[in-house]
Amino acid sequence: MCSYMRMTSRGIGDVRRVLGRPKSWIDQTFAKPAPQLPDAGGDALLGFVCDRVRQWESQVVTEAAEYRDQPLGPAMVRYALDICRLCAPLRLILAQYAEMRDGDPAASPALRRTIQELSTAWRNHPDWRDEWGS
Repeated sequence: MCSYMRMTSRGIGDVRRVLGRPKSWIDQTFAKPAPQLPDAGGDALLGFVCDRVRQWESQVVTEAAEYRDQPLGPAMVRYALDICRLCAPLRLILAQYAEMRDGDPAASPALRRTIQELSTAWRNHPDWRDEWGS
């Protein structure tokens, strides 16, 4: 064997040190949610919907991880990925609302109505308020 073709292996530990700690299956499969959900800043409606979106994303990712090796696991993973993709525009609406509310409150009533409408998806939650449904 030629000297330029010779390779030596020091074992898998060296690869891990070079590449860093391997990502978990969840980190490899699901992108970090973006944009970041805004701080509610005392707005109960905004805080409620942000919490529900965060909980929804977390729930489907956890379930996908639990069931991925089961017979219907691939379908569960696709379902979870779809839900996470659907949450991205919700996150965008919530971030835009918080930005408008903080900058020009007069420009945000239409977005607030949209967030009120979104909140009705969780109207059976004990923290949901009837005033948000009007």
